Amino acid sequence: MTAAAVRHLVRAGLLVRLGGDTEFPEVHPDQVETLARRRDLPALLDHHVPLGSDQAAVRLGVRRTDFDHVVRLGWVSPVGTAAVDYGRAAGGVVQVPLYCVFPVVSAC
Repeated sequence: MTAAAVRHLVRAGLLVRLGGDTEFPEVHPDQVETLARRRDLPALLDHHVPLGSDQAAVRLGVRRTDFDHVVRLGWVSPVGTAAVDYGRAAGGVVQVPLYCVFPVVSAC
C-alpha cells in the first residue's frame, strides 16, 4: 500500500495515523490487517481517492459543464492538487485540482 493510499484511508477514517511522518506514515498493523481482509477494499480506495474534474463529473453522473457550475457555486471544492506535466508544447507542468465526490445513489 502506498503512502498516498494510506493518507486517503486516514482521511476517510478507516485508519489512524500513529506518527507525523507523511512520506512513511505509520499505522497500527492490526488495523491494516483488518482492512486488508475486506472484500470491498478496492471500492473503498476508489471512493476515497480524489479525482480530477472529468472523473468527478463521470462519477456523479453529470456533464462536465454542470460540474464546473457546481464548483463555481462553491458546493464542491478541491481537496488538493496534482502536478501534471503536459510537456513544453502543451504548457508544461499544470496544477490540476482534485475533488472528493461520492456517487449519488437514487432511492428506487
